[in-house]
Amino acid sequence: MSEQVSDNVDDKVDDKMEDKLVDSELAKKLVPNKFKFTSQQGRARRQKLLMGAKKLSETKAINDITLADVCEEAGIPRASAYHFFPNIEAIFLALRFLNAIEILEILATVETEDYDRWQGYLTAIIERSVGIFYDDSTKAKLIYDTNTPDFEGDSFGEDIDLQIVELVYERLTQRYELPNFGDVKDMLMVTFSIINGIFTLSYRRHEEITDKYLQEATIAAIAYLRCYLPENLPRKK
Repeated sequence: MSEQVSDNVDDKVDDKMEDKLVDSELAKKLVPNKFKFTSQQGRARRQKLLMGAKKLSETKAINDITLADVCEEAGIPRASAYHFFPNIEAIFLALRFLNAIEILEILATVETEDYDRWQGYLTAIIERSVGIFYDDSTKAKLIYDTNTPDFEGDSFGEDIDLQIVELVYERLTQRYELPNFGDVKDMLMVTFSIINGIFTLSYRRHEEITDKYLQEATIAAIAYLRCYLPENLPRKK
């Protein structure tokens, strides 16, 4: 029997997770009405189920993990688990959502003012993303593993991608005078897709984003944007 998740779940962690699942604006946009408020005991049990699924995903293919496996790992009766998640896909949806929140929070700490040119900012964003996956490989697995289940079709992943593009666009427009031609957001979405495609290739070949593919993604992204953006964008005063 696998080691059960400890019953001593930090209340502050529970509350933070509950806030993100239930109250965050991003949750309302991406997964409306999926996660309902529960009692303090309910929050603790939901946290244990999420921690159990995350721990199992460290060593098993996500598509091979069942709700029964997670319940056993978390020490939660299956009948009780259904109060929080109707199926295993809902648990991994919640984990992926929480990962998205964390990734956005981390990427938001990369400031354009720290870089003279847009290429430096873009490089930093790409490197910070890979750093997140180095720190927690389960995040990359939920995005890039061939065995990950579908989440609400493809719309959830697309919405997360759009949130990241919106963040990058906002930071660029705050720092630089962008050209008045074309749809810059659309260009950034294509750029994101290029990066994501290279990261997917790396993960499916090596089960990680290697330094080589990090470099390839950076080169490809900057090369594409150079077709539209000048080397030196004027900085806003």
